[in-house]
Amino acid sequence: MKSKKLFIILLLLVVCTLFNIHFALAAYEIEVSIPGGEAKAGTEITLADYIRYLYLFGLSLVGIAALGALVYGGFQYMLSDTITTKEEAKKLIWGAIFGLILGLSAYLILYTINPDLVNLREPTLPESTEPTTPSPFQGGSPGGTGAGGEF
Repeated sequence: MKSKKLFIILLLLVVCTLFNIHFALAAYEIEVSIPGGEAKAGTEITLADYIRYLYLFGLSLVGIAALGALVYGGFQYMLSDTITTKEEAKKLIWGAIFGLILGLSAYLILYTINPDLVNLREPTLPESTEPTTPSPFQGGSPGGTGAGGEF
């Protein structure tokens, strides 16, 4: 019974996703300026641009968090004889440095896997190259007699 419910729920999610996929390709008018981006409030951006702005905003947050952790770890290290040990402060500082390296190397990791992963662009369909064949009702006969539409 549980597997049947799970199947129905997953089927509904897939159907809803397929019917709403065209919303992902539409341009969206942002209401608030995105920090770190050129887009200002009231301009239309695509999904690829929006994801790029979110990535840059996330990198900014990682940098600010790493800076805060480094400052806090530095204060802990300076005051280590009175409040904490030097090992706890070193652990916090190295954790901040490794987190910063990991956050900033996300681009390098994605580029190493596939360079197209970092070049976001709007998805497009290729033009149809299917040859058109004349319909038997459009005139002309395959026998070459020139009598259009006769059998």
